[in-house]
Amino acid sequence: MKKIFALATMGVAAAVGTTYAVQPDEFAPLVERFAAAALRLWVGVEANPVPVLVALGTFLITIVYHKLKGKSLRESVEVAATRVTVVPVPVAAPAAVTSDTAVVTRAKARATRAQLISDQILLESRLRKLPDEVQKAEKEACYTEQAVTDLRKTLALKEKAHADAAARLDKLRAELAAGETELTAIDDELHKLADVV
Repeated sequence: MKKIFALATMGVAAAVGTTYAVQPDEFAPLVERFAAAALRLWVGVEANPVPVLVALGTFLITIVYHKLKGKSLRESVEVAATRVTVVPVPVAAPAAVTSDTAVVTRAKARATRAQLISDQILLESRLRKLPDEVQKAEKEACYTEQAVTDLRKTLALKEKAHADAAARLDKLRAELAAGETELTAIDDELHKLADVV
């Protein structure tokens, strides 16, 4: 594809050069028109350079962005030059064609007004009750928080009492086992002494 483009460019350049060499008088007006168009373009850019600077800045930022993403310079330039996003221009929606008569329009307006008044009354009624409900909920939250705190304290005391009781039980079991062992030893000694006496 690149070779075809290069060949086409060279072919156009050769055709232009040949035409200029063979018929310079007929080619001169074309060169003058091209020069005038280029001059007009340059005057327009000098008069309002902002769009050109914005376009050039956007182009360069796009190249830098893609370069930072890891693409090569060639790929970055290619992406910046070929990817164009078309921004949709919002179009005003056509006015809706209404075939409602004045009677229907008034009826709709009355129905809408009645619904809005009904919603307003319900909302005002609810808002009148809400402060009391909020206050009750705050009190309930405080009471339950206090109850949780008390239960945690009670639980800590019960856990300590359980740990003490478990330690006392272990101590008593150890004492019982030691006492039974000693009682067995005494009983054995008494049997031995009874045989001697």
